[in-house]
Amino acid sequence: MDSIKKWNSRLEKFWLVVAVLSTIAALIFAFIDEFSGVEVYFLLSLMAWGIYLIRRGLSKKFSNND
Repeated sequence: MDSIKKWNSRLEKFWLVVAVLSTIAALIFAFIDEFSGVEVYFLLSLMAWGIYLIRRGLSKKFSNND
């Protein structure tokens, strides 16, 4: 059970890094392209933030049950 908690923690940090990097990349692409046709980049960033927040919420929920 301890190894599962370690993997959950690692994956949570991974998705945080992916979310931050994708947000920065979306902003850079938006400035380069003058905010035209960059909706897909922000959608991918939003999805990464969603995955991170879901993992974070579930890990807190499961840690409270232990």
